[in-house]
Amino acid sequence: AEPLREITTPIPTSSTAVLHGDESVGSSKSVHTVLHLHSPPQTMIVVPRTNRAFLMSYSGTVLKVYSRDDIQECEFLAAAVSPSNLWLYVAADDGKCMVFDMNSGKVEKIIHSFAEECSSGRGDSICEISGIIHHPHRGMIGGYSSDKGQKRGVLTLWK
Repeated sequence: AEPLREITTPIPTSSTAVLHGDESVGSSKSVHTVLHLHSPPQTMIVVPRTNRAFLMSYSGTVLKVYSRDDIQECEFLAAAVSPSNLWLYVAADDGKCMVFDMNSGKVEKIIHSFAEECSSGRGDSICEISGIIHHPHRGMIGGYSSDKGQKRGVLTLWK
């Protein structure tokens, strides 16, 4: 196999920056999640360790930006898309999970205790979520962590 192209993830220069086309070229942070979508065709969700997630074409064009309105000082840690491509779930380092409407790009719901439920329950710290997975046929998501505060061997399910 040989690489087809390299895509640099866009990093905004300010919290109000609009990212489209060539304006999005800049420095890059580590990408931890890439989710290929069945609709729209030839698109993917790209989530770097920033406060934004991106709907991008395979050519690297940013089609939509998903970000939180309530806080700018957070980083996204993990993401999953519903099988219907209607919902994007993104866990942040503040322990919350945002549920984005994929079409509008707006946050529809925030699960406030997402990371707390995956932690040991000691209350002194929140574990850092390592991953989110969506059930392929049911409206359920699971969160897990490799943080040392994690409940050992536990996948926390949300309905």
